[in-house]
Amino acid sequence: MNTMEKKWELRLTAGFWAMLGFFLFALWLVSPFIKIDASDFAQAERNVYRLFFGLFILLIELGILAFETFSPQGLAHKVSNLKAIAVFIFGLLLLAFIIFIVAQSAVIYLRTGLSEVESIY
Repeated sequence: MNTMEKKWELRLTAGFWAMLGFFLFALWLVSPFIKIDASDFAQAERNVYRLFFGLFILLIELGILAFETFSPQGLAHKVSNLKAIAVFIFGLLLLAFIIFIVAQSAVIYLRTGLSEVESIY
């Protein structure tokens, strides 16, 4: 193995660890939204920023992975089916998480609104 191949492997490894680090950081940012309730309204502004930046990082990573997976097809290179399926599953999981957060937030908003209406009477 020549030095050029070794340098390329080191770059790929560093890129992998950087992507993994950003992925774990994004998961930490969105972790409060896995289970939210009305008590989280006190820190709503901070949590909105955490959600925005976490989802932003996850969407950027999805775009990078999709580009790295599907752009070689334009250059007539074969792409691994496993890699293509993994990108597709990651996209579906990200979409499901976004829908889950929106639905959970809507339920909390509606419950809070109903409790405020009932407290008037």
